[in-house]
Amino acid sequence: MRFSLQLVPDTSIFGNTLPINYQYELSSFVYAAIHRSDAQYSTWLHQNGFIADNKQFRLFTFSHLHVPKYNIAGDRLMIESPTVEWQIAFLPGRSTEEFIRGLFSEQVFTLGDRQSKVQFRVTGIELMAEPVFTTDTVFTTLSPVCIARHIPETNQIFYESPDSPYAREAMLRNLKNKYAAYHGHDYTGSDTFELKLLSKPISKLVSIKTGTPYQTKIRGYTFRFKLKADDELLKVMWNSGLGEKGSMGFGCVGEG
Repeated sequence: MRFSLQLVPDTSIFGNTLPINYQYELSSFVYAAIHRSDAQYSTWLHQNGFIADNKQFRLFTFSHLHVPKYNIAGDRLMIESPTVEWQIAFLPGRSTEEFIRGLFSEQVFTLGDRQSKVQFRVTGIELMAEPVFTTDTVFTTLSPVCIARHIPETNQIFYESPDSPYAREAMLRNLKNKYAAYHGHDYTGSDTFELKLLSKPISKLVSIKTGTPYQTKIRGYTFRFKLKADDELLKVMWNSGLGEKGSMGFGCVGEG
């Protein structure tokens, strides 16, 4: 279930400038909204999530802010548009339209860091139709796709490009695990997973918890693609993201 949120930046409060890396703050806003609406559900989501293959899955994802008019200076994004669009998708059945509207309707929140921030107000929420998936459906990433490969011997993590030999199995395995976590049983459908890149993957290094002792950097890739896969897995991708770390704003895809 996917929603388009219309946001109005109130530049009279803090100004119109954001750090380019704002994904972590957006993720924190989502969790805070869930907590305000239902503290018990929020606690369960944090402590348990959905479990498959001994991993926790928080089954939602979101796009970057779509800012029609902007300027960039260094690591700062200056919003020049009166409105901004933000897409957010949830897989859990608990996330009905009424529940989501209750979470975000007329919410006021602030994104940014010590250097610059922007206050936003949610002025509209629109339920988006789910695409009719075909082998000709073209997708584009609305936030970077993260494909992490852990090397146990050295305890290192490498972030793979979607055209690497490792990527196909990693993305398929992740979608199957999300399916199992949500449905409560293993995925038994087709293992067809034919991803055709329609653009060169562009690397994006995203800082998380910037300016704190816990700051980390995660690499993802943006690209256009076609994907031939079982409809059930395509629905999982649409509603919870492609690749890892969807709840941190990675792997959100749209049509086109």
